[in-house]
Amino acid sequence: MKCGKAFQISKINKRYSVIFGLIGFLFCFFEFTGRSLAARGNIVWTGEYVLRLLLSCILGSVCLGVLGGFLVDIQKCLCEKYSVREEEKPRRKNRFCGNALQFWLLCTALILLCWLPCYLAYYPGICAYDVTVQTGQIESGAYNDHHPIAHTLLLEGGMRLGETLFGDANTGLGILVAVQMFCLAAAFGFGLALLGRRGADGKLLLSLLLLSMFYPFHMYMSVSVSKDVFFSVFFLLQMLALYELVRRKGMGFGAFDVIFFVSSLGMQMFRSNGRYAMLVLFAVLLPALAFGRGARRFWARLTANCAVSLLAGSLLLSGLFHAVGAQQGDRREMLSLPIQQLARCMLYHGGVGVLPEDDGTMEEQDKALINDFLLDESYREYRPDIADPVKRHTNTYVVRYRTGDFIRTYLNLLCSYPGDFVNAALAVNAGYLYVGDESHAFINENGEDRGLGYVQTRWVEAELNPRGLYKDSKWDSLHELLEDWADRNLYLRLPVLRYLFVPGVFLWLYLLLAGWLAARKRYAECMPLALVGGYYLTLFLGPTVQLRYLYPLMIVLPFAAALCLRSHSGKERIDQ
Repeated sequence: MKCGKAFQISKINKRYSVIFGLIGFLFCFFEFTGRSLAARGNIVWTGEYVLRLLLSCILGSVCLGVLGGFLVDIQKCLCEKYSVREEEKPRRKNRFCGNALQFWLLCTALILLCWLPCYLAYYPGICAYDVTVQTGQIESGAYNDHHPIAHTLLLEGGMRLGETLFGDANTGLGILVAVQMFCLAAAFGFGLALLGRRGADGKLLLSLLLLSMFYPFHMYMSVSVSKDVFFSVFFLLQMLALYELVRRKGMGFGAFDVIFFVSSLGMQMFRSNGRYAMLVLFAVLLPALAFGRGARRFWARLTANCAVSLLAGSLLLSGLFHAVGAQQGDRREMLSLPIQQLARCMLYHGGVGVLPEDDGTMEEQDKALINDFLLDESYREYRPDIADPVKRHTNTYVVRYRTGDFIRTYLNLLCSYPGDFVNAALAVNAGYLYVGDESHAFINENGEDRGLGYVQTRWVEAELNPRGLYKDSKWDSLHELLEDWADRNLYLRLPVLRYLFVPGVFLWLYLLLAGWLAARKRYAECMPLALVGGYYLTLFLGPTVQLRYLYPLMIVLPFAAALCLRSHSGKERIDQ
């Protein structure tokens, strides 16, 4: 593209327009359907509605595609008119990043300093989520792998340390939370130091540092006793290592191969989702290995690293399982989406008399299997935004030992009522897909207890206090302010800035990043996003939208964007 003295825009780049147009079509589809479900609770997929929806999505797709290509064209023209190529730019040293170790320590210390007030306010930590169940396993000595055994043992180790050294399990928990905070801050610091070594602009580094220091969700999650925090640490390190490996693919085995391997192990130890995300990455690496001309040695090394880490992770998990004599946890979590779909079909077509829209057209044999699967008519407790009310009454024996009958019923209902299956999937995943969704903020609220907003802070004190864990805030006034901000979901009241917090934004930002890379034929740099895609797949099949589920993707996005959105001359190909 050439820009003369007068600023002129060349014809719209077709590749960008097509890619952004496809993303725009998906965005419009989920926005329109999400809004319809939020307003009416149900979508009747008539031919007229489908046609109107498709036309609206196509129109939005064309507009967004044209706008995307137009903006990229402007950016290209401005770069050529006012900038120099990367190889012509003098290599500037960032005076703050000269010593990577010092810069990492400085960033880590500043982040910890900003999180310290939250730690003092919630001391020894926020014991929401699964802590009650995990401490129950510790107390009884009866472990199961429904929650990661590694995290349960880590929690037990902290409590036992406190009892041994201070005679108080609560102090041990406070030490564990402090270690957790340091690990999360250190992972952010590592990302900042890596960007500094890569020559990132000082303003960008400062922006990312301030985001790490002051983003409210970082403060809350850093002191939340949850497996998801350690998982997030390993996920971020794994993504950073993978980006650096792709950038250095002409080089041999090095430190980042080790970081990738260790973080892959850690990710699998703290969430089963990690293993499934790794499997998706492995599946994407195989074509790169087969067709990556000129870099097959690198793709072979990375594929082998991925395969060995998967094998080692399975062996470690199996070893822990047998070492503590754990029992296998219930697998109903993996059935969350089918549970929602079958329960919804029963309410709309089972003749159970709950909804006026119920047409009673379901076959008796299908109803019989659902009644065997969803015990005590638990489908009556169906909530579109969360599977737990129905899931807790599920008889997984039906799926495990009557697999053929279950699959037959499921496919029969899918063919008979596809609209209800789609509605159930859209409703339970609305928070991930629809940027206007607010249901994610009220999923856990029961109208009685505090601390059940999007940021969960509630302690089940009746169960935790007898186990030696109790609230011991060192800053009561700040604790009340933080509780109020979280409990009332005040981020939703922020104009424009709310989109820094709502979960539905992150998927589209990742897709735009992937589309931008693909349009520039930087296919190798799309590889780390396979991990993101694999993790998102596990979320879409999960029971609901939670901050802790999405948190790993929240912390990775700024670093992934900063690593990718840099000036490049020439074209990068996966086979280079």
